[in-house]
Amino acid sequence: MTLETPMPEKSGSPTPEPTGSREPGQGGASPPAGQPPATPSRESRPRAERPRGPRRPEIPALVLLITALHVALLVTYSFVYTTWTGYDEAQHVDMVYGLQHGAGWPAPGEKMIATGVAATSDDFDRGRFQDMFQSGGKRRGSPSFAEIDPTPRGSRLSFDELGGATPVDDGRLSNQMIQHPPLVYAVGAGLLEVLPGAEGWTYDQQVLALRLLNILIVAPLPLLAWAAARRFGLPGPLATAAAALPLAVPGFTRVGATFNNDGILILATGALAVVLAGVLRGDLRRRTAAWAGLWFGVAMLSKAFAFALPFTIIAAYLVGWRYARRDPEREAAQPPEQTTERTTGQTAGDSAGGPARGDGRPRLPVLPAAIAVGLGLAIGGWWWVRNYLLYDAVQPNGWAANPPRREPLLLPDSFFTWFWYFFRTMISRFWGGLGMFEPPQLSPVAIVAATVAVIGLGVTAVVTAARRGAPAAGPGWATRAAAPLVLLAPVAFAYLMVGQRSWAEYERYTRGIAVQGRYLYLGLVGLAVVLAAGLGRALGRRAGWAPAVVLTGALVMQVLALIAVCSYYWLPRGVDLTPARVPDVVSAVARWAPLPCGITVATVTLTALLWAVVLPLSVIRRHREDSAPRTHVPSQSGYVE
Repeated sequence: MTLETPMPEKSGSPTPEPTGSREPGQGGASPPAGQPPATPSRESRPRAERPRGPRRPEIPALVLLITALHVALLVTYSFVYTTWTGYDEAQHVDMVYGLQHGAGWPAPGEKMIATGVAATSDDFDRGRFQDMFQSGGKRRGSPSFAEIDPTPRGSRLSFDELGGATPVDDGRLSNQMIQHPPLVYAVGAGLLEVLPGAEGWTYDQQVLALRLLNILIVAPLPLLAWAAARRFGLPGPLATAAAALPLAVPGFTRVGATFNNDGILILATGALAVVLAGVLRGDLRRRTAAWAGLWFGVAMLSKAFAFALPFTIIAAYLVGWRYARRDPEREAAQPPEQTTERTTGQTAGDSAGGPARGDGRPRLPVLPAAIAVGLGLAIGGWWWVRNYLLYDAVQPNGWAANPPRREPLLLPDSFFTWFWYFFRTMISRFWGGLGMFEPPQLSPVAIVAATVAVIGLGVTAVVTAARRGAPAAGPGWATRAAAPLVLLAPVAFAYLMVGQRSWAEYERYTRGIAVQGRYLYLGLVGLAVVLAAGLGRALGRRAGWAPAVVLTGALVMQVLALIAVCSYYWLPRGVDLTPARVPDVVSAVARWAPLPCGITVATVTLTALLWAVVLPLSVIRRHREDSAPRTHVPSQSGYVE
């Protein structure tokens, strides 16, 4: 994206010379006595004298290493979670396979899973692994994956060989994924079509290819978090901490490592957060609005959670307008062409209305907000209009029926019973939705500690924004406090949407249904920025240690998650995970993996090595900064002292 990142001015850097203040003989004739110096137009000035936009910061090496670690973790999880253990993975893969074989996009209730997919996925959904995988059956004596001999790698068949695209006809429920837009499934089908010989690959290798597609989709998340933090005005160490925060959520790593339609939504909303972080700082240009509209449109073609994004976009433009409107000193310090374009989306030569009101303040950004929302609706809104015209519902029931429920009853029947279940389950599955459903599960102590830290840092960020970081002539406290709240809005809206549906289902079935913490991952980039800001304030003058703090926390969370997953899936009954058992775990995982054992071992080894490099490097860099002479630079954001 060609979006400029606001950069705080460095102490001691040369101040740009005001236009027209040169001495005679230094690039222009002196104006007659008694007249103000003439300001040459942008076009008439030599290239070297034209105003330049803010310099885009280079991505630090540590951020690139964090991104590489993020990808290595995802690939590791793609092996640790054997084929078909992702959320509804068989249904997602079946949508791709159907598109490959001309099934199109049938009406709700009409898409039956393909025989070639069901031939192996049924073992996890309704067959021999169902009790252990979905119902915690290992506690009741069901064998783990480590105790089961998988089909030898050389004997595994392709989807075509397992029965092909012929729909099953055993009376089961249809594939409910028909209710979602087809974007990621169409991309997946295209990928398998262009890969030479993919139709003859074994079923698990084809699933791995789709998993790698999802990994590629969510791979940029640390980079997006870093870019959003920089555009929001956070200094380098806090932006690096924001980049590391996604690694601290093992549930997200699990979702990113399997094939689903969550990844494309997470990418789109993460990229949108980068754009809106600049909008919140007063970037009201049309070009920026077009980028916002593009990513909003992609989100609309992923899942219905995108319906809440227009409210976030509009709120961001209102806050950005207030920021630009209440920051006259910042506007006056920039050349007229840049100021006008950034706050109104117009250049000084635009004739479509004046760039500002009579008092020099920018107008309400109706046009940029309309571009962002309108473009997004044009790109992705057609799908939902189609649904309404065809099925009389924006998002129809994908089953076209009310299925029998497997979730336990929640008694006594009351709002408080439901709410307590919803509250604690959303938190638990946000951090460590590691099973289908539980176990395995992350340690409750880790979940509570992480939740308390998030709430504390989030509140700190909002309070700090309201109380610090702006001169008397700058934005008011309400505008400053609203900025981090806008970044948190996608998470809040998703939480409310999940809660509304869950309560409606509880009133019908008296069961806790559709309570999935993964639905909050669409706001992970904005959340990372706000938490990094709060951490910077909490650390104060030690804010440079923020990357090391976050990486340490992420390592603890990932180790605890892998201990839980490997103990449940990859060790025999009654055997505890100890360091001596790690080779046994890796060997068991490799037997089930779609690729030769050496690739699994190499992936796990590379991930461990990256951890061994990234965490010490974050500490070493901080020690070097502490030992170097420094000049105090006031933070533009107010989140560090």
